[in-house]
Amino acid sequence: MPLKSLSRRDFLKTTGILLGSAMIVSSGLAALDSGQINESLPEYQYGENNMENRILVTYASQAGSTAGVAEAIGKSLSDGGAKVDVLPMKDITDLSAFSAVVAGSAIHGQKWLPEAMQFMRDYQSELSRKPFASFMVCITLSMANADQYREGLKNWMSPVRNLVHPVSEGYFAGALDFSKIPFSFNSLAMRLVVLMGIWKEGDHRDWNAIHTWAKSLRPLLIDKDV
Repeated sequence: MPLKSLSRRDFLKTTGILLGSAMIVSSGLAALDSGQINESLPEYQYGENNMENRILVTYASQAGSTAGVAEAIGKSLSDGGAKVDVLPMKDITDLSAFSAVVAGSAIHGQKWLPEAMQFMRDYQSELSRKPFASFMVCITLSMANADQYREGLKNWMSPVRNLVHPVSEGYFAGALDFSKIPFSFNSLAMRLVVLMGIWKEGDHRDWNAIHTWAKSLRPLLIDKDV
């Protein structure tokens, strides 16, 4: 029986499946807050000057998606009466001014970014003495069937949890913008995965979910007796 020839569309689809699958396996559905690291990451301050209830929201971001999540968390916490500083992890030199810390990172290769894990190691002792919450931003959570991966994704927080146990953990979808991702084999594989319909380009951050989680942190981080 003669072999059936592949159409161009079928060939591209098959190639995409092979390359996309290889990329998914090797990167572990890495977060697409990736690409060229921004030279300048945003910093924010919210709320009244209240030294007793001063919270740090710190983050590691590459393409800006996680920075936006951190900003939203900071705004929500300030609505609860705290003074909140939102700062990139690379700019942190001292935690003594803060009564609580929220730290988050983009995911790459099933892991927090290296600078984020370095932050955790550098400040492990201090973080262990303060209310601490953690979050991560991952494109996997934008998938239609993301709920079936959620429990598995919690394993990606294990290295953080092993250093400092959070009072709460947040898991959020990120954004996929190819204009912020340098061309490489991985970026090509990402495009093929999009063509396959596994991921979609665009901003998938669920702001309601982010604000709801941040609101739930208030009684865990803010000393109501102050």
